[in-house]
Amino acid sequence: MSMDSITINLGVNGITPSSTLNGGNISPRIQLEGVPADLQYLAVIVQNKSGEEKNKCIWVIWNIPSVGHVPPGYEEGPAPKFPFPAVQGVNDFGEHRWHGPSPGLGVRDKLLIQVFGRNDRLVLSPESTMDDVIKALRDGNTVAYGSLECFYHG
Repeated sequence: MSMDSITINLGVNGITPSSTLNGGNISPRIQLEGVPADLQYLAVIVQNKSGEEKNKCIWVIWNIPSVGHVPPGYEEGPAPKFPFPAVQGVNDFGEHRWHGPSPGLGVRDKLLIQVFGRNDRLVLSPESTMDDVIKALRDGNTVAYGSLECFYHG
């Protein structure tokens, strides 16, 4: 079975200072293109691949209603209601939230954003980690995927 490809676009400004750990720590808007019209849910995994947070999962969230983008500003906690109801797992900092990059002055952090499209909900505990979610996504009901590497300069 072939998987649909999702294109991820962070807009002209990419990751902005408001999404950094010290600048507001607001999860970014993630624009999506090529999302199948009948897709029901999205899962998102974001990893910081560099700097002091090298290879850390900084965000894991699933069962986001598919509306063509991941809206910004997800509230903290295992079951955020705003901006859309979803389930937020545990990042590598032990938090149910977006944990923005925090590179030092002149340092560049590389983030890997992955988006998974599904036709049904993932049934997982909010205590699940990135590895748990990746394993669950392999159940045959993940029908679309996209990834993007982006950089944030401190």
